[in-house]
Amino acid sequence: MVHKCLVCNYDGLHDEPYDAKGVASDEICPCCGFHYGYDDDGMDKSIYIIWRLKWIEKGCTWFSKSRLHVVGWNAKEQLKGIGDC
Repeated sequence: MVHKCLVCNYDGLHDEPYDAKGVASDEICPCCGFHYGYDDDGMDKSIYIIWRLKWIEKGCTWFSKSRLHVVGWNAKEQLKGIGDC
């Protein structure tokens, strides 16, 4: 099953960002660096848009240094479903 990041639309998360009860996964997206259950603690859904815009401003760079060279990765393609890069 594909688990997508709500910020950058990366489709390689290990778990759903939130379970059926709304509990955060505590996972950090290797692409944009958003930490579910930490960066959104007590915030509303607009935090995803704010984080996305900051990530785009910084050039859509990979958060995880171990995955810097993902073959064929394209930020614009990844964001198509949720916004422009």
